[in-house]
Amino acid sequence: MSEENRQMKFSWIPGIIRHDYLRKLIALCFALLVWWKISIQIGIEEIVRNVPVQIATSEQTVNLDEDIRYVDLTVRGRSQKRLNLLSPNDFKIEIEIGDNEYVPGKPLTVKILKSASITKPFGISITRTSPEIVSIYLDKKAAKEVPVNARFTGMTSEDYACGEVKLIPEKVKITGPESIISPIIRVHTDPIFLDPKTIEDFEYLAKISEAGGKVKVFPPKVTAHVEIYRKFDTRIFSGVPISVLGNPGAGWSVKKIAPAHVEITAGGIKSSLEVMNGSEISPFTDVTSLKEPGVHKVKLQCFVNVPGIKINSISPAEVEIEISDAKK
Repeated sequence: MSEENRQMKFSWIPGIIRHDYLRKLIALCFALLVWWKISIQIGIEEIVRNVPVQIATSEQTVNLDEDIRYVDLTVRGRSQKRLNLLSPNDFKIEIEIGDNEYVPGKPLTVKILKSASITKPFGISITRTSPEIVSIYLDKKAAKEVPVNARFTGMTSEDYACGEVKLIPEKVKITGPESIISPIIRVHTDPIFLDPKTIEDFEYLAKISEAGGKVKVFPPKVTAHVEIYRKFDTRIFSGVPISVLGNPGAGWSVKKIAPAHVEITAGGIKSSLEVMNGSEISPFTDVTSLKEPGVHKVKLQCFVNVPGIKINSISPAEVEIEISDAKK
């Protein structure tokens, strides 16, 4: 197309625009940009309160502050109606913290408008925040294994007791801020309930109690194998010899005791009964009240030299004692 024909084709465009149009187009874009900037700056201001601040740490650090941070935003826009419709959910403020920003023992101070990533509605500008700076307390993330201790609540009946408790696994892994997990030497289960009706060994899936302070436990539960034993038991001791206390009336003596040995049933603490050999038990009869010769039926008594053990029965409960002249 010749230059003459091209000029005729665009002859309907005014010459002030047609001549050197590229430079004029660039100038127009800058003018629009300046107009938009000025219109924002001379717009209406409003305060949006309680906008949450999300803090993202690296894999090697942890934020010690468990509370969510909130800030108030002063925003500017051209429409009061639109500003009135804004809510905290229309904004997203996120602070990302890298490993190289962590300094042991010192808080990290961050200017929100300068360092945070802020998502906001189009046409709305943020002029300031309150507070302008947030302090973030960081710690190094650490991990270690610690033993688990079983805790109980309630109680068994008087005749039974809780014995050995075996936990699987015996140790768990805890992770969290180094300053918090360093002094932890063990963790505990939530209380395992004991009931007066509990008379047999049982198995229980116990949850590990929360350690707090952003500490996580793995696995969160352990299996507890709980031994229940009978605290008080009975045991029979056979062939225990009878002792005679005192002497019968003057000139008389004990000639015969029938039977000479008895069977003793003792009851009490199981562990004590298991180690007894019978010598700790002494059945006896007192003959000082016998004043005449002949055969007498006398009730037996018994002494046991072990704390916590009592005599339930003596068989037979009576024996025959023959009294005769001491010279015969």
